Amino acid sequence: MPKSLESLIQLIRKQSQITPQIACQCVQDANIQAEDLMLWADFDHPLADSYGRHLVYDGGHFEIMVMSWAPGDFSAFHDHGSAQWGAVQSFGQAEHSVYHFEDSLLTTQAIMPFNAGTIIPVDHDLIHQMGNPSSHPFLSLHVYGTEFPQEAITGSARIFDLLAGKIQFTDGGVFFCLPEELITREISGLKGDRQTTLRHHQQMLARIQRMEEPLSAQLQQVAQELRTQIYQLQG
Repeated sequence: MPKSLESLIQLIRKQSQITPQIACQCVQDANIQAEDLMLWADFDHPLADSYGRHLVYDGGHFEIMVMSWAPGDFSAFHDHGSAQWGAVQSFGQAEHSVYHFEDSLLTTQAIMPFNAGTIIPVDHDLIHQMGNPSSHPFLSLHVYGTEFPQEAITGSARIFDLLAGKIQFTDGGVFFCLPEELITREISGLKGDRQTTLRHHQQMLARIQRMEEPLSAQLQQVAQELRTQIYQLQG
């Protein structure tokens, strides 16, 4: 393991108490470079996956992951499950959007650039999306933790599926069009405002269009429904 990652692990372990801000400082002090993460790069991930995702280190009460973002890759709208604190560092020109969820309604708070080298804090309440709007692939470093050790730090992460009108729970990647076998449970009644729903639908459709042909009958039906709703939302 690169010395910078070993340094990050030790910096986190030295903390008697940790917050998102302290996690960001640990990542900054570790001075990790993109080349330190290339062992876990996965830009050729399956096209059904919204991005590449690899676990680097499981520390019991925290985990370190590397995500790979090919041009056009965007995560679904999501939170981080059981994680109570975290930090994310981008090594390319990413885009970051933040959402607010209240009374079953998901709305957009902000859409902003996530510049290379920038580190953002992650708290338990964060609902967001990260993606690569550029023409160049890049990696990102993700650290998530809890107060006490547990099997899945980001287990029971919520995906906000505005086409299905459901919150989906998963213990794995937060991908668009997640297969049913990867959804642990669902809650119906989710709604979104126009701006948020349009962005969601456009990006879900873009992911489907990148998947390998032939598409299943179910995905073809989803794509047609997305096109119809996008047309109505733009009208």
